[in-house]
Amino acid sequence: MKKGTKKSGSTSQIIRDYVSQNPSLGNAQIVKDLVAQGHKVYPALVNQATKRASGTKKRASSKTSTKRASAKVAASTTPHEEFNIDQFKAAAKFIRLCGSVEAAVTSIRQYQKIAELFQ
Repeated sequence: MKKGTKKSGSTSQIIRDYVSQNPSLGNAQIVKDLVAQGHKVYPALVNQATKRASGTKKRASSKTSTKRASAKVAASTTPHEEFNIDQFKAAAKFIRLCGSVEAAVTSIRQYQKIAELFQ
């Protein structure tokens, strides 16, 4: 807003009102139009205000979705194959330590050769 004028409400409400009057505009155009009107808005604020206006809810925790995903994977495996998430996590950690899948496979083969020497 221009100096000396009284602010007529919250910026988010101004954005929501503008979006309701112009639903076909994108966030970039909304920012340009509101800045031209003298409001201090930026793309992130417009994005946040438009998401809240559409009624989307923020998730409480990402842990819930992770548990659901792992349950789906475990349920979709065949009966003779058991999926162990702890083994999977250990394998992923080992691959990250080695740098790549190929390096991990090479390391496992070397381990097998050394283990055969002690048998």
